[in-house]
Amino acid sequence: MRQTALNTIFELAKKDSRVIFIGSDLGAGTLKEMKSQLPEQFFMEGISEQHIISFASGLAKEGYVPFINTIANFLTRRALEQIILDVALHNLPVKILGSGGGMVYAPLGPTHTATDDLAHALLIPNLDVFAPCDAVEMTEILEFELEKSSPSYIRIAKGGEPNISNRFNKSINTHFKFSGNTSAEQVIISTGIATHACLDAIDELQDKIDILLIHVSNLNFRENLQLAEVLKMNKKLLIVEEHQHFGGLLTQVLHYCQNHEISTKKIKSISLGKSFIRKYGSQSD
Repeated sequence: MRQTALNTIFELAKKDSRVIFIGSDLGAGTLKEMKSQLPEQFFMEGISEQHIISFASGLAKEGYVPFINTIANFLTRRALEQIILDVALHNLPVKILGSGGGMVYAPLGPTHTATDDLAHALLIPNLDVFAPCDAVEMTEILEFELEKSSPSYIRIAKGGEPNISNRFNKSINTHFKFSGNTSAEQVIISTGIATHACLDAIDELQDKIDILLIHVSNLNFRENLQLAEVLKMNKKLLIVEEHQHFGGLLTQVLHYCQNHEISTKKIKSISLGKSFIRKYGSQSD
């Protein structure tokens, strides 16, 4: 997913001179071809997350569309003030791509795990927050965002994940996808890479229970009558996310239900809880 995102930015930059890529300590070989072919649209800064946000804001004020990429938690924690005041307050078209969303960097411990990035981002006015499930959806989101004059935060997974977009037989709109029958007794709502685990679980349980999976890639829920209709059926609803218990997908769903006068009595969730991750292991662990 990450490499697809970078390649897509390069392709967009070839067609649109407004597109600028800004990386922070991503390695000498990152987007080598873009650096060679489009040197005026490529910047690789050092470990300076606050700087690259403010730098991108200045470029955006001049009419450019900067795409920023580095490790997710360093952006949403260390550069939070700059995202709020330099980008969102002015509603500038700065596109922030946070690599290693969730537990991707679990082997590096709690300093590198992005378990609260969605919560930080969702608190910020004007900022659209995305968590695509695969490279196909990532490309769609980047192309979609280029045409928007507002900022966004996009959570990127590890890379190398299988494409699962073709598993969804119905798309509500650009950012809601259905897999399964709307008459199913159990509904799962997930986002980002967690959708892969949900599909695996559904495959294992398909002979025992009928499950409808709703994948959400844009966590800034908009008015959507079809989603409201499904939730109003008062089914058993499970929220699955690779994020802390509060501030992410579960919180957004609860707010959505409240705004549409939908009962939340049958909602349960699977998340990372509310504690720092103290042990070391892989993302799958």
